[in-house]
Amino acid sequence: MSILDTINEIIRDYSKQDVRFEESTAFDTMGFDSLDKVEVLMRLEETYDIMFDDDLQVSTVGELIKEIERLKK
Repeated sequence: MSILDTINEIIRDYSKQDVRFEESTAFDTMGFDSLDKVEVLMRLEETYDIMFDDDLQVSTVGELIKEIERLKK
C-alpha cells in the first residue's frame, strides 16, 4: 500500500467520509481543525513508526508524503 493510500485510509477512518485526496490536496481544504490534524498525524506516526517535528509545516498531502519518506530513512 502506498503512503497516499494509507493517508486516505486514515482520513476516511477518522472523518467517516468516503473521500480520496491526491498529492496536490491542500490541508486547509479538508475541513479539519487543528485537533483533527494532530489526530491524523499521530496515527501516521504510529503506522510508520516515525516522529514528526513539533513545528511540522506542510500544506499539501504531497508535502506530508515527502516528510514521511524522509523520516522513514
